[in-house]
Amino acid sequence: MRRALLIAGLLAGLVSSAALAQPVEREAGPLPRFFPHRETYLGLDPDQRTHFQLAYRVSSEADIAPGEIEMWFTQGEDRVSFEIDATGQINHLPDLRTLEAAPPVWINQPSGGMSLSMQFEARLPGGPAYAAEDLELALSQANNAIRQAAGVAALFAPNFKTLIFVYDGPAPTADAIHEDGSRTPLTAQENRVLVRPRDRNMRDVVRIELGGMPVRVLLDS
Repeated sequence: MRRALLIAGLLAGLVSSAALAQPVEREAGPLPRFFPHRETYLGLDPDQRTHFQLAYRVSSEADIAPGEIEMWFTQGEDRVSFEIDATGQINHLPDLRTLEAAPPVWINQPSGGMSLSMQFEARLPGGPAYAAEDLELALSQANNAIRQAAGVAALFAPNFKTLIFVYDGPAPTADAIHEDGSRTPLTAQENRVLVRPRDRNMRDVVRIELGGMPVRVLLDS
């Protein structure tokens, strides 16, 4: 009897595991819910957002690879799928008209099985050398946008001062180049190079030179 119960329990466990592994297609909510603040970002004058953007990443609570996560909505009879890369970043972002239409988004993850994060990223021309004025512009544009959106709560809004150059592997050598041609090594931590253009020792920097192209540049306080 005990052996029969044990076998039954094992079979039940296998059935439960198989059921959890089955794809789940469900309506998860209106489109704007998955892209917080994107409507506000797109509502800015284009000249006010040339050097920063909002990035959105998804991840599975069950450790499913980002490439296996699917998100889509329909336009007429067409299925519009989001492009999700190996890091979970959504590369196919909706425009303002689509956001305002607020179509329902479908995903292949069970309820509570997926999380989404939003990050501020710099959009810098050139590379792997960057002009100091472009670094400063990325920070100032992002901070101005936050203050506009926050209104009376702007005093409690984050203040970006740092650019984090993220690499797919160990961070390369990196230097700040001063007006007199001298160099100051930049801080490198594992796969990241940190730059704080507004620090006292960076005020006469004309550009930074990195030993390789980063995969993305985050803005942080």
